[in-house]
Amino acid sequence: MVEQILPGGDALVRMDGASVLVSNAVPGDVLELKMQGKRRGVLRGEIARVVEASQQRVQAPCVVAAQCGGCALQFIAEAQQAELKSGWVRAAFKDLIEIDTVVMDAGYDEESDVESNGESNVESQGRRYRRRVRWFVAADEQGSFLGFYAPASHQAIRHDSCMVVAPALNAVRQWIEHHIALEAINSVQAVLLDDGIHIVLETDVCPVDVDSDIDLIDGFAVQWWWRDAQRITRPLHKPVRVFHDVLPAGDREISLAVGPDDFVQGQQHGNEQLIRQIQQWAGSVNRIADLFCGIGNLSLPLAAATGAEVFAAELNPASVRAASSNAKRLAISAQCVVANLFEDFDKEPYIGADVLILDPPRRGAKRLCKQLRALMPKKIIMISCDVAAGARDGELLRDQGYRLKALRALDLFPFAGHVEAMSLWEPE
Repeated sequence: MVEQILPGGDALVRMDGASVLVSNAVPGDVLELKMQGKRRGVLRGEIARVVEASQQRVQAPCVVAAQCGGCALQFIAEAQQAELKSGWVRAAFKDLIEIDTVVMDAGYDEESDVESNGESNVESQGRRYRRRVRWFVAADEQGSFLGFYAPASHQAIRHDSCMVVAPALNAVRQWIEHHIALEAINSVQAVLLDDGIHIVLETDVCPVDVDSDIDLIDGFAVQWWWRDAQRITRPLHKPVRVFHDVLPAGDREISLAVGPDDFVQGQQHGNEQLIRQIQQWAGSVNRIADLFCGIGNLSLPLAAATGAEVFAAELNPASVRAASSNAKRLAISAQCVVANLFEDFDKEPYIGADVLILDPPRRGAKRLCKQLRALMPKKIIMISCDVAAGARDGELLRDQGYRLKALRALDLFPFAGHVEAMSLWEPE
């Protein structure tokens, strides 16, 4: 019988005293398993037959849910997904939560929804869909196609229309399948922004047969790129179109230029919720420190709303250039530098900030969190895309004299086994 679903979406099954991870299972299911052996030191199995379905099991809304590895929670009702993800965050941070800590659920603020007025492409396409994808090239009896990998596999699954991907990106995928020879292409990445779509063809040689003069697909402006085996990204046509992400900044909106290699959160509505929450928690500030700043997605909207000065750092030079350029265009005072935040770096510019924003990658910011006492921020807002790493970092913040004041689980990937943990910390 399935015991529970773990962060990431795999279900835990106890069998003959061993722990087995299974995809697409639901707590309470009685299953017949086909063992797949160990992967990364963990026993894995796949469902051969559902002997007795759990009362929590629902009909998956996607016809390829059992084969595709893109969504781990298709067999659980949406309302239960929010409860499940909130539970992951609460469980991870349980030793840090005090009686007056605010714990919010993983659902969305329905009042923030805006009906489409026809002026914004993304709005008309649905802002809760995923806007960033990577398709892999595969072939079957019908020919070559673009799809997502099956769980624990490098075999892509064919699908007519992905229910969690923005309709505009489904249209892009279908256009590419019908107009581009896929045999020499390894994969395709695409990101949908407010005023256009970056499309990156990943292949060892330049795809010269692509008609890069095509600059409009399904009503959306597109910019074509080629990324080679050395991960160098080049435009397939010029002049290069610059596309933007529109973000909330207090009672107004700002736009950030986003390139094909720049990181953006995979879902627009959730990103807006994240940014609004940061602005609410931060309040009125004059000095912002932003470590792991990316292109300024979190700090620049806060600075635009408050008039604060930004001191930011990031390892990726391209992201630092983008953050600096965006700040300059928005007339925001910002110092953005390249720094390896996992090693020793110059901490002086970040001392005494009104708010320190930490948005590390999945492995967290263990070394940095051990040194927070030296930075003395008045508030810390941390975004953790891995709840276990986030809770570990939180314990280090507590050891540095900070107290957890608020905690939020934010679901940026509905139907996926992923949740963001947002936490607010203040000195004791």
